[in-house]
Amino acid sequence: MPRLKLRQDIVRTVPYRGPGGKAQCVYWDESLESFGLRVHPSGRRVYVCAYRINRRKRLATLGRADALTLDQARKKAMTYLAKAANQEDPQNKVDAHRELKAIDELCEAYIEGHAKKKKKTWKNDESSLKRYVLSKLSGRLVASLVTADIEAIHSELGVAHPYGANNLLKVIRKMFNWGKVAGLVPRDFPNIVSGIVRFPERSRKRFITTVEMPRFLQALEQEDNDYARHGIWLLLLMGLRCKELLKAKWDDIDWDMGTLFIGLTKNGEPLLAPISDAAMERLRIIPRTSENPYIICGKLRGKHLSGLGEPFRRTLKRAGLVNLRIHDLRRTVGSWLAQDGQSLHLIGDVLNHRDPKTTAGYAYFQTQQRREALTGHGNRVLALTPTHLRMPAAPTGISASTLLPTAEAEPVIATENSTARYRHYFRRDDLYRLVWTSPVSEIAERLGVSDVGLAKLCRRAEIPLPGRGYWQRCEAGQAVEPTPLREAPKGLAEWLRIRGSKPAAGTQMIPMAEAA
Repeated sequence: MPRLKLRQDIVRTVPYRGPGGKAQCVYWDESLESFGLRVHPSGRRVYVCAYRINRRKRLATLGRADALTLDQARKKAMTYLAKAANQEDPQNKVDAHRELKAIDELCEAYIEGHAKKKKKTWKNDESSLKRYVLSKLSGRLVASLVTADIEAIHSELGVAHPYGANNLLKVIRKMFNWGKVAGLVPRDFPNIVSGIVRFPERSRKRFITTVEMPRFLQALEQEDNDYARHGIWLLLLMGLRCKELLKAKWDDIDWDMGTLFIGLTKNGEPLLAPISDAAMERLRIIPRTSENPYIICGKLRGKHLSGLGEPFRRTLKRAGLVNLRIHDLRRTVGSWLAQDGQSLHLIGDVLNHRDPKTTAGYAYFQTQQRREALTGHGNRVLALTPTHLRMPAAPTGISASTLLPTAEAEPVIATENSTARYRHYFRRDDLYRLVWTSPVSEIAERLGVSDVGLAKLCRRAEIPLPGRGYWQRCEAGQAVEPTPLREAPKGLAEWLRIRGSKPAAGTQMIPMAEAA
């Protein structure tokens, strides 16, 4: 390579002298060792610096000759040479930047190198990454991404699909952690999903109730696809996952032991599923074909049915049921077992749950056991309660005819210095008939309450009261229609209560200690 004393005035004029027009041409500076000017056949000129690090010779590009002056290039070369003398490669950052991957490359490598090998649902991961991540961030370097980029995607998706948005965060987190191990993401790169607040999730508790079951079964028997009908029946009787049943073969059944062997389940472990008597009877009536080894045969020869979702939706439509999914059949088995008093451990074994926390959710359905436990607790509390503080018997209420004046009725007279010692209970429709049959003042007098208090009770229950002059028009013989009683306000108690100083039928005595 030629050597010459580089000057600013000759930097732009020295010609290219590479043999054959392809070899590199570097003019090395005479005044600074390892510093030179590289001239390309195209005429492009850059300053370069040669150094040796870890027994490896490297040539670093300092910058274009039209962007840096000769003095600036020399100073930069001296910095590079000083770092190399200290066994520090000045091009480490440049090399690291060149090795940075785009988010597109990371997503593809994650799907091929991890998801396809480890996850049955890898297609869902691939679809989510392409639809929500690459559509927004395609072409971006992984190292340039920040938490705000992912948070924007999470927030936008979460408006309509909060659970899907949370699941996308799990996929992204796993992808970046895997990328660090695979060398596609810098080791010191921070957790990009850290600090993003997840949308609240509630565990699904929908199942087919005892009221809905007859309608569901009647609609199921109307399904034209025989294998789909039998498949849904078996899901309901055995509590299997849909894919586990669809992939089951006749050879997997042990008719003597009453078991079905499932080689690979969702939790990664084999399952020997028990077959109930009802399920055994169902299996015996399923038609078998010599050309298909599967229990639930599909339309294609030698293949199982691809899914039960569409037949299940048709069944729901015929039954008039809503908000049910095919997986809710499995939840129905667990919830009915829980209501029947079976232990959570046994339910977990039946449903092949590896995590006890999953089974713990079925404690929600053990209402009878919880009710019995609370009843026993309440009886213990009441046994220690003083007699005069115990709950009174349920009110029978005062009917309208009870308080209406008759010829045989004797007046109710309050004792001297009497206090409000009686509770009067009304049903809303009875009180309505009462106030439109007799003036409020007369009713209040017979109960020993104020007419203002009785009127307030009516307004709270949205019971209309007769207007001014109503009773005068009635006495004059005019036909006046009462104001219709509208629907009861939301949250109104069944019984309306008011305290008075005079007894009447349907009235409860208030203990003296309470009245005081």
